[in-house]
Amino acid sequence: MDTLRDELLAVFDAEYRDHLRAIRGIVAAGCADARGLAEIFRRVHSLKGAARAVELPVVEGVAHALENRLSALLAARALPDEADLKAITDTLDEVDLLMAAAPGAVAHAPDEGTPAATVVENPAYVQVPVARLDALAAAVHDLMSVAERHERLWAQVMDLLDDSRAVMHAPERMRADPVAEFARMTRRLMTVGRERELMSGQIDRALLRLGEEVHAVTLVPAESVFGSLAAMARRIAREHGGPDAGVDVHMHGMEVQTERRVMQALRDPVVHLVRNAIVHGYESRARRLKEGKSERLNITIAVTLTGVRLQVVVSDDGRGPDLQAIAARAAGQGLVHADAPLDARQLLARVFEPGFSTRGQADTLAGRGVGLSVVAEAARALHGTVRMEQRQPAGTTVTLTVPVSQRQRTVLLVENAGQSLGLPGRVIRHLLRVRRDGIRLLNGAPFAVVPHPNDGASPAAAPAGKPAEDLVPLVPLRAFVGDEDAPLPVRDGAVSVVVMEVDGVRCGFAVERMVDVRTLLVSDATAVGLDSELVPGIAWQREDQPVFILSPDRLFARWRLRGNGGGVCFSDVDEAAPVVPVRHAPLVMVVDDSITTRTLQKTILQSHGYDVCLAVDGEEALAMLQQSSRHVDVVVTDVEMPRMDGFALLAAMRADPHLSGIPVVLMTSRDEGDDVRRGMEGGARAYLTKQKFDQGELIDTIRGLL
Repeated sequence: MDTLRDELLAVFDAEYRDHLRAIRGIVAAGCADARGLAEIFRRVHSLKGAARAVELPVVEGVAHALENRLSALLAARALPDEADLKAITDTLDEVDLLMAAAPGAVAHAPDEGTPAATVVENPAYVQVPVARLDALAAAVHDLMSVAERHERLWAQVMDLLDDSRAVMHAPERMRADPVAEFARMTRRLMTVGRERELMSGQIDRALLRLGEEVHAVTLVPAESVFGSLAAMARRIAREHGGPDAGVDVHMHGMEVQTERRVMQALRDPVVHLVRNAIVHGYESRARRLKEGKSERLNITIAVTLTGVRLQVVVSDDGRGPDLQAIAARAAGQGLVHADAPLDARQLLARVFEPGFSTRGQADTLAGRGVGLSVVAEAARALHGTVRMEQRQPAGTTVTLTVPVSQRQRTVLLVENAGQSLGLPGRVIRHLLRVRRDGIRLLNGAPFAVVPHPNDGASPAAAPAGKPAEDLVPLVPLRAFVGDEDAPLPVRDGAVSVVVMEVDGVRCGFAVERMVDVRTLLVSDATAVGLDSELVPGIAWQREDQPVFILSPDRLFARWRLRGNGGGVCFSDVDEAAPVVPVRHAPLVMVVDDSITTRTLQKTILQSHGYDVCLAVDGEEALAMLQQSSRHVDVVVTDVEMPRMDGFALLAAMRADPHLSGIPVVLMTSRDEGDDVRRGMEGGARAYLTKQKFDQGELIDTIRGLL
């Protein structure tokens, strides 16, 4: 009986959601005619009967009360007024909440402190449209027809084999008329061959169609996952702001379909984002009206599908993020330096750190610093990204972007110690063959030279007349997959290097051999017995050859733990000349948002023997200074630049003990006395004006600083 009731509850779950979705659509349109009211009444009546069938008396009672109210309207030939529409909406919300608490419910929203794993789901049942089920059945029928034809073909092959054996045991048949006997058997063999060719095409088409239909069954519309969040949002608003608190939830793109497990994996993050929008964005009615907003908080959940990326945007028109509170909290947790000038984008990236919250006290809704870190972790688990932005003129927007399919991945296949490894294509920046004598040593650690186009924004450049270049640490991949003391693998005098980038940091991993770039179906590797952190997935090129998919985040984390490098040794030390350390010219960083100015200064500096690296503004310069594998000797920066200007860059460098010793030259068109004084008091070692620019003065200034 329990099994039967579970099945009935699963069916009721799909039915009640369909009723609520249709009723909400009519209410949203205003229910402007008797036909709409009659449709609402019909669906509420059906909902009541279905609830009775699955023994949910509380849901039945709620539906019955609304049915009585609608019946009175129909009898009076009246249309629902604002109070009636609110009563309908409240009833639908109550049904949603009752179903969330009912045994066998498909899903309910967790509280702030509730782990995502406790969300109740019923994965034993899915709702599939009849048309899709018919198409799947037809695809299976086609494949079965091909299988039957295959059986007939195999019978012909066996007949031919029996005939051949008969000839072998009765050689007189061949001696009687060998030409005719041979021709007869050849015709039969050719018939089998033609049938096999035709069948091969049929098998391919049948399997392709079946695969497409099976994949289509795994797709779900966004509405099936996010549709009930409006009711949850209204309940949270009442809990947070009182019984009169209101919130309007707007849904866009709910018809977008993608893989079930991808969409369901996004539900918890979106629940947390909706809660966060209410708790941090809620304003009183009086304040909203004073600021020219509508009376009720507006939250929008928008789903879009672009190419192979699924994007879910949760935005609100509330208070917006408190950047000062975020900065203070981030400084208190040691995430940023207290005096470092950070723009809104940098600060808002900190809110996704575990334990981060700007609320003074925790309650049932927020304050534990769990919600947004759950969002970030979910994005990482889905190999996606999350970004928070200030919404104009007021409010917050959070964007989740993830791959459409969690099963298919584009990877670079490499061979390493007899294993086939897959490196995710999304983090690969360069594929190199580095000659052994071209590897450079810095402090005993090997580095590979990575070329860059001369676009005026390259991280590093060689002396004049040579192409721009950068240095990246070089480590053997095998050192993280099997042998910590593995040497750099050398073949034919060169090392194959895959340069990957994670969170703005690059590293070159030396591999034994690069094989191919493939799009593979990846499955969970937890049961393989491998390091599940480093190898979260496994794919199969062929039935007997597994490909272990590496996690770039964990790979980089372990590389950092090892100290970002180490000494250098080779797998064939007798093959080539030893590597010798390379002496570098002083490195000057030029920071200017004008490509013309950057190019001019770079040319001048390179002609005088300096190495040059370029940045387009203070923010890029600061990131490069913090992450560069090579020490910058002097910074020459403009003042007026987007995102972070020269004064802010100077202050950030002075606040960072690792950068405070680098001399800074301010070079700008602002020659007012206050600007010069501000720059020199801020720690600049020299202040040059572009109006009186003289390249000799620039070179003399840098020489004096060095």
